[in-house]
Amino acid sequence: MLSILIGLFLFAGCNEKGSEESAVADSVRFSGKKFNEHIRSTEARTPDEEKSGFKLPPGFEIELYASEPDIGKPINITFDAKGRMWVTQSFEYPFPASPGNGSDRITILEDTDNDGRADRFTHFSDTLNIPIGIFPVNDGAIAYSIPNVYRFTDNNSDGKADTKKILLGPFQHRDTHGMVNNFMRGYDGWIHACHGFTNRSTVAGADGDSITMISGNTFRFRPDGSRVEHMTYGRINPFGLAYDELGYLYSTDCHTSPLYQLIRGADYTQWGKEEGMGFAPDMKPLENEATALAGIAYYADVRFPEEFQSNFYIGDAVASRVYRNSFSFKGSSPVGKKEGDFVLSEDPWFRPVDVKLGPDGALYIADFYNSIIGHYEVPLNHPKRDKTRGRIWRIIYKGEHSELKDWSSASVNELVSALDKDNLAVRMTAADQLEDRIGQSAVNPVTDLINKKGISSRAYIHGLWVLHRLNALTDDLIKKSAVHADPVVRIHTMRILAEKTNDDETFYPLIINALGDKDPHVKRAATELLVKFPTLNSLEQALSIRGAIPEFDTHQLYTTRLVLRNLLRNNGLMKEVVAKEWKQQDAGYLVDVIVGVPSADAAIFLAHHINETSTGGEMLSRLYEHLARYIPAQQLESVITSAKPIKDNNIDSEYLVFKGIQQGIARRGGKESSQLQRWGTALAEGLLNKYPPDATAKSPEIVSRQKFAADLAGKYKMRTLEPALLSFLKEGSTDVLEVKVSALRSLLIMDTDKHALLAGRILQDTVPSVFKKQVASLLGDFSGSSVNKVLGEVNNAPPDLQSAIVMSLASSPEGKNIIFRKVRKGELLPRTLIEPRVEERILLNISGRQQKEFEAITAKLEPISKERQTLIDTRLIEFNSITESISLDSGKMVFGQNCAACHTIGNKGGTIGPQLDGVGKWGPKALAEKILDPNRNVSEAFRNYTITLKDGKVISGLFRREEGEVIIFADITGKEFSVPKANIAEQKASKYTLMPDHFGNVLSQKEFNALVKYLLSLQS
Repeated sequence: MLSILIGLFLFAGCNEKGSEESAVADSVRFSGKKFNEHIRSTEARTPDEEKSGFKLPPGFEIELYASEPDIGKPINITFDAKGRMWVTQSFEYPFPASPGNGSDRITILEDTDNDGRADRFTHFSDTLNIPIGIFPVNDGAIAYSIPNVYRFTDNNSDGKADTKKILLGPFQHRDTHGMVNNFMRGYDGWIHACHGFTNRSTVAGADGDSITMISGNTFRFRPDGSRVEHMTYGRINPFGLAYDELGYLYSTDCHTSPLYQLIRGADYTQWGKEEGMGFAPDMKPLENEATALAGIAYYADVRFPEEFQSNFYIGDAVASRVYRNSFSFKGSSPVGKKEGDFVLSEDPWFRPVDVKLGPDGALYIADFYNSIIGHYEVPLNHPKRDKTRGRIWRIIYKGEHSELKDWSSASVNELVSALDKDNLAVRMTAADQLEDRIGQSAVNPVTDLINKKGISSRAYIHGLWVLHRLNALTDDLIKKSAVHADPVVRIHTMRILAEKTNDDETFYPLIINALGDKDPHVKRAATELLVKFPTLNSLEQALSIRGAIPEFDTHQLYTTRLVLRNLLRNNGLMKEVVAKEWKQQDAGYLVDVIVGVPSADAAIFLAHHINETSTGGEMLSRLYEHLARYIPAQQLESVITSAKPIKDNNIDSEYLVFKGIQQGIARRGGKESSQLQRWGTALAEGLLNKYPPDATAKSPEIVSRQKFAADLAGKYKMRTLEPALLSFLKEGSTDVLEVKVSALRSLLIMDTDKHALLAGRILQDTVPSVFKKQVASLLGDFSGSSVNKVLGEVNNAPPDLQSAIVMSLASSPEGKNIIFRKVRKGELLPRTLIEPRVEERILLNISGRQQKEFEAITAKLEPISKERQTLIDTRLIEFNSITESISLDSGKMVFGQNCAACHTIGNKGGTIGPQLDGVGKWGPKALAEKILDPNRNVSEAFRNYTITLKDGKVISGLFRREEGEVIIFADITGKEFSVPKANIAEQKASKYTLMPDHFGNVLSQKEFNALVKYLLSLQS
């Protein structure tokens, strides 16, 4: 017995050692440097060679379904009723073809001998322009091709498009890596789609009702184009949709989060998006996924082992793998869990851009096979972008799959039977055929099915939807289904009620009853329906639900808050709400969502109840902003009068309230009254009394208050505070930089000529260089002879300070003359003039004579791009040769000082630029290019704007959003600022990004090494 135990221990030890060795081997094989390169350094493989490098869980088999030359560069895949695959392919990408000259195509793939590999290829259309979204219909297909969604018709059934017509469009396509994609027909019979990155589109259905989408959104449209509707707002670049059995729609996003269960009408986070009442939740945060997630499939079949069923499969086109995520429900909220990677590849050219469940139970993967997948990470015209190769992979489990059937010719009885198939995609196809091809003749057979004893819930559900889509669902059947024993039937009944266009009071009791359902999904679906009945009773029902939601049920909580907000957006109901007395708790719930209700009555309600809320911090400021923005003009002064005394004994609360009111007035396009100015004057003095310049503690809260007081002092020209402002700038002061800059700005407003001399002394002093650069930039806002003189007298400035000085001097004709004079005298480097943003500013409104002088000075200079490449190469050589240890803390510190104002890591930092979780997968070369030459490939989302004001002043910033009568921009430090629309003479897109391009001068080699090492550590 002892020998057996010893043997078992030895065997276990060997297994453990073998497992560790296997993990190490996998780490080398499926990750590492070759997967971090934006331009893969490995050679392309043949399909067979690529196949040999895949790793899947035990028992799973991967097969080549199709490859070049039969297809090339696949983007989206889907299946038709015959079981054939349709593939969109783009050889044009990333550049759109000129109108009428597209050569991209949609191909129909068939496996005629059932061997698991396509053997017939029919090019449905080959004159398209980056087609992405595709959905086959009985006589053709609906597809997106720049710039429209088209209905293509095959008149003679030869598999080729004969005619086309525009269903929706045009959609904007200034960015081509995130456009209209991933068409999926829902239970509701509509086609659902994603609208991608950066683009702004306004489209209408044939009924004339339009929607406007900004960057990431989802929408749906009728297959005949008769109507289009918004589904969700926000996210960055959604690229994939999938339904589950409960009728929930799921999606993945390339930037914000891997997995979402979408809530209809919800707002999701997005760069520059105004938060409103807050953003809807996701299912799981980014872990070690790259921000290039593409395609999502929900496995709704029984051909995979049970633990792999009801899982989500998501492609990662940068990390060259397919993820698997399981999930569980907490209440009605799905909580995702990342399982072991489903598909690993040792070939870094593997680019999974779409994942779909096939009607045979297999999982299909579109592989955009390429050495380059990045859009802005690599020049769009880089010659190593592959234009020919592309593969489709098919994954099954130990040969398990279902035989394909042609449902396009199936009888009505066969289709009705198919509503109970194991495969969700097949059930959805059968429902589509019953509506589109069989039509009213399907009503009786489907009704008989539902009334059949022992019918499965899934067949019942699809039957209900078919009857609804055929306008044959009776009230009696709805009432019966609403109390069905199976909660899944009750859930779908509620979803069908949401689709009914008439808000018939007949069903209101059903909804109220469902609000008390024990099943959390039924309750949530019923809650959504309350918005169709904008009455006080509905509002009170929603409030009752709101008070009983457990904290963990995030999706029910957001849904209920959304319902409350949308009910309050009904003008008639909002007036009733204003007139009614409310319990404090209920009033608090209404205040919680009121910033999402842009109306005067909402503001009046808020005025009545704002002092009852315990809300503090920035939310308190946002509430007062909303109040001041929408309150009727004649009541604004009374709001100010009532707000100040209440907060008199707490200067910090008073600060938040005043700031909110001030911003609200600006965003309504109003002017500050004398009362508000008096309050602001007293507030500035009070803040500086509590937080004087010599305050030792420098928490973010104190800094924000000091800066605000300094800004008010300048705005109101409070000369009594001039000594305090000067104290912020005195020699040896340890005050925070942003406070110093605000203090100097206010002093310049009070007396430009006098305090320009102070600015000049700072520029000549031994203060930190970052302060000098901000002072030099600040002086550009006060162009005039005294300022130009100060700037012109700065000598021996380092290159990065020279850039700031030249940018400010270039704001006026006199300043441009000073620039050229200093270059001729050798006091400015000629190269400074051709730095991207500097050159752009100099050339703005330049005279003919000055243009000639500029050209003469810069004619023989080596292009800045070549210089930057030399810098990048040199820095990388040094980085790769370092032998001493570099602490991650030192790199984190460099990041905090130079990058954190704009970039987020682990939910900490600014939101001006993209989040950098997982950026370490880029590798040192790509990171160096972004740090040292950010203008090499500019994303449209981060393009700078030059704004010329009506008074002639020129400013620049990144467009963030419009808020009422102002436009919000971000400056180079990551701070947002607002510009009244009425003050803007011209707003012009720059060729360059907002990201500073001076880090080659700012960061030493040691700091560069530390920063890159820290960023490389961010693998998740």
